[in-house]
Amino acid sequence: MRSKDFLDLAKDPNFISGIYNYCDRWCERCAFTSRCFLYATEKSDADLDDPEVHDISNAKFWRKLALIFKDTHDLIKTCAEEAGVDLDAIEADAAIAEHHRQTEVAEKHELSLLARDYAQMVEQWFASELPGEAEIYAQGARPDAAEKEIDSATAIEIIRWYQFFIAAKTFRALLHDDNDLNDEDPGDETETIRDATQNDSNGSAKVALIAIDRSLSSWRLIDQLFPEKQVSTAPLIARLAKLRDGMESVLPAARDFVRPGFDEVESDFVS
Repeated sequence: MRSKDFLDLAKDPNFISGIYNYCDRWCERCAFTSRCFLYATEKSDADLDDPEVHDISNAKFWRKLALIFKDTHDLIKTCAEEAGVDLDAIEADAAIAEHHRQTEVAEKHELSLLARDYAQMVEQWFASELPGEAEIYAQGARPDAAEKEIDSATAIEIIRWYQFFIAAKTFRALLHDDNDLNDEDPGDETETIRDATQNDSNGSAKVALIAIDRSLSSWRLIDQLFPEKQVSTAPLIARLAKLRDGMESVLPAARDFVRPGFDEVESDFVS
């Protein structure tokens, strides 16, 4: 998408600002796609309909990625010029060094390690304990499938969807940035607390916690449907529970974060 088209699309007042920052990227199950700028940009890009563009081993993937980076660079440059910001005046070396420092700290954090370990454990569990995963999922997708097949397919789909997502959001939540916090005192203690809660670390942690909650529920459903697997699922459930408790300890205000759209618009759907 050209920068001009991108900016024109962004002016649509129907979009909820920043709603895509704290969602689970499961667009097929989202009730807010019509109000999501990111979803609209992806749908307007015909190249993304080509499955080869999504294949990391295909040359088309890398060509498309290069175009995205170029368009993003051009857009940032345009916006900076309009705002009167001199990008060349920014001390890039210092900013890059600080980002590397924060990244290293977040990657080595106990919670990041827990989340990455969990993702690997899931992969190993399905390979050894449920090698017929694809068959179960296919059966659960049939209209005439039995209730157990449907329930197990749903649980598997949820576990798989959040398998690596949890680690990504946990890592982002640990990239603390003091600039995210609003230190100004508006004179209202309640508003001050809310402002302090509304930062990217809490927002990312909340999405991670939601993914953990749903994954835990799915594992427990697996336990009910396949009681013979309870011994093997116990370490996975324990790992997720430890990650959840740790996240709530490190970022105690995370669950109070108000996600744009999802926690503001009255709806039966929760992403």
